Amino acid sequence: MKFRFTISAKLTLGFSVFAAVVIFVFYLTGNTLSESREINRRINTIYAPSVKLLEELDNHLVKAQQLMKQWAYVQRRDDDLERIEAMTLCTQTIPNQLARIDTVSGYWTPEQQLAKNRLFHEVSQLLMAYEDVRSFLPTFNSYEDPIGQMSADSYFIEGGHVPEALNHARDELRSLTGDQRAIMTTEIERMNASFSKLGELLLYFTVIVLLVGIISAILTSQAIVRPVNSLRTKLTNLARGIYSVHATRAGNDEIGDMAQAVERLIISFERTKEFSLNVGAGNFDMQFEPLSEHDELGKALLRMRDDLASYRHEMEEKVTQQTSEIRDQKERVTELYSDLQASIDYAQRLQSTILPSAEAIREVFPDHFVFYRPKATVSGDFYWFAHKGKKRMVAAADCTGHGVPGAFMSLVGHNALNQATKVYNKPSQVLNTVNRLSAQALRANENHLVKDGMDIALCSIDMESLEMEFSGAQNPAYIVRNAELIELDGDAFSIGSYVNGEREFSPKNFTLQTGDCIYLFSDGYADQFGGPAGKKFMRKQFRQLLTEIQTLTMSEQQSRIADRFDAWRGDGEQVDDVLVIGIRV
Repeated sequence: MKFRFTISAKLTLGFSVFAAVVIFVFYLTGNTLSESREINRRINTIYAPSVKLLEELDNHLVKAQQLMKQWAYVQRRDDDLERIEAMTLCTQTIPNQLARIDTVSGYWTPEQQLAKNRLFHEVSQLLMAYEDVRSFLPTFNSYEDPIGQMSADSYFIEGGHVPEALNHARDELRSLTGDQRAIMTTEIERMNASFSKLGELLLYFTVIVLLVGIISAILTSQAIVRPVNSLRTKLTNLARGIYSVHATRAGNDEIGDMAQAVERLIISFERTKEFSLNVGAGNFDMQFEPLSEHDELGKALLRMRDDLASYRHEMEEKVTQQTSEIRDQKERVTELYSDLQASIDYAQRLQSTILPSAEAIREVFPDHFVFYRPKATVSGDFYWFAHKGKKRMVAAADCTGHGVPGAFMSLVGHNALNQATKVYNKPSQVLNTVNRLSAQALRANENHLVKDGMDIALCSIDMESLEMEFSGAQNPAYIVRNAELIELDGDAFSIGSYVNGEREFSPKNFTLQTGDCIYLFSDGYADQFGGPAGKKFMRKQFRQLLTEIQTLTMSEQQSRIADRFDAWRGDGEQVDDVLVIGIRV
C-alpha cells in the first residue's frame, strides 16, 4: 500500500514542533509571573502597609505631643476642639494604630518583632504620661491649682519623661521603617532581575520560533501552497465561466482529491446552472436529479423549488402574527405605565400625610404662607411645623434629588425631625440628632458615608420673648424688618455629608420685633432658569423680591411670589422642587 502523507499529518507535525516551543516559553513566563505575583503580594500586604502604618504612627505621636503640651501649658475649656482631638489621639487613634501594626507585624523577622515590642513599650510610657497630665488638669478650673499645673509641666521640660520617651519611640519607628523599606527594595530588585532573565530567555526563544516558522513555511509552500494556488486559478476561472483544461499537479493527499472533485464540478456546473435559472424564473416544474445521494446543493435546489410555492402564504401568516404580537406588547406597555403611575400617585398620597395641614400650621403660626411647587408628582422638598412648649418651630428642608428618590429622603428627614424634637427644642441639637438618625436609617458607617443628604433651615421662636434661635445645613434664614433684609447663615455642610460626631451645627440667636417677616426656603426658587436671557433667578434677586413684598399680607406675598416665579420660568421646564415659607411675628 502506497504511503499517504496527508495535509493534516504535515500540519500536525509542523505545529507540534511550534507548539512545543511556545508551551515551554509560556511555562517559563508563568513561573516568572507567579514568583512576581508572590513578591508583589508581600509588598502590597506586608511591607508597604507596614511602612504606611509606621509613618502614620510617627505623625500621630508628634501631633499628640504637640496637643498634650498645649493641654499642659494653655488653659482651655473642656469642649475645646484641640482638647477633644488630643483625647481622641491618646485613647483611640494611637491604640488603634498600635493594634493594626501588631496585626501586620506577624510577618516581620524576630529582630523586627523585638524592635516593635520596644516601640510599643515606649508608646505605652508616652500614653501613660499623657494620662497623668490629663489627670493633673482634667477640667478648666483645675489650672488654678499651681501644684497640678507644675506637675503637668514637668513632663514636657527638656530631658523630661515625654521628650525622652518620644525620641526613643521615634528612633524605633525610623529603624523599623528603614528595615521595611530595605526589604521592599530587595524584593523589587529580585522581581526586576527575574523579569530581566525572562526577557533574555524570550529573546532566545523568539529566534528559535522564527527559525521554526521559516522552515515550516518553506515546507508548507512546497507541499500545500503551490497545488492550492493552481486549484485557486482553476476555481477563479470557473467562477468567471471559464473552464480550465490544464491538470493540477497534486500529490497523493487531500489536495489531489480536491483536484478530481473540481473536475467533476466543472462537468455538472452547466446542468446545475440551468436548473437554478429555471427555478429562479418561477418554473417550478423543471426536473433535476442530484449528482448523488450526498449532493447537498442539488437537494437544496429541490427544497428551494418546493418551498418557493408556499413562501408567499407563510409570509402573510407571519405578518399577521407579528402584527398581533405588536398589539399585545402595546397593551402590556400601557398596562405597565398605568401601574407605574398608580404607584407614583400612591407615593404622593403617602408623602402628603407627612405635610401639616393649613389648620395645623395656623395653630403654630397664625400669620404665614407656604409656597410649595414640586417638580414632579412627589417632591424632595418638605415643610415641617411644631409647637414644643413655649417654642414654636418651623423647618424648610431640601432632600437630595426630586421625584421618588427625593420623596423617600423626605420621609426619612421628616421622621428624624419628629424623633429629635421629642428630646430637644434647640435647632442645633435637633439637626445634630437628625444627622445621626438619618445615618442610622440609611445604614451609614465611618467607611461608607451616606451619599443621600438633606439641606435644611430650622427655626425655634419664643412668641412671648420674641427670641429666635436658628440653625441651618447649607440653607440660611432671611429676616426682613422695615425693608431691610437680615441674613442668618447656615453651616456649610449638609445633613448626611459627614460621620456623626465629626461636626456639629452651630446655633444663631436673634431678637425679633413685632412685624418682622421670617423666610425659610429651598434652593429651587433661586436656581430656576428663565427670564429674557434664560439664566438663573439667583439669591440676590430673590432677596430683593422679599424686601419689596414685606408690607403685603402673607396671602398677597404668596401670590406675588408665585406670579413672579411663573413669569420668570415662562414656557421653560421647572428645574427643581420649590419651597418658600413666610412667617410674620
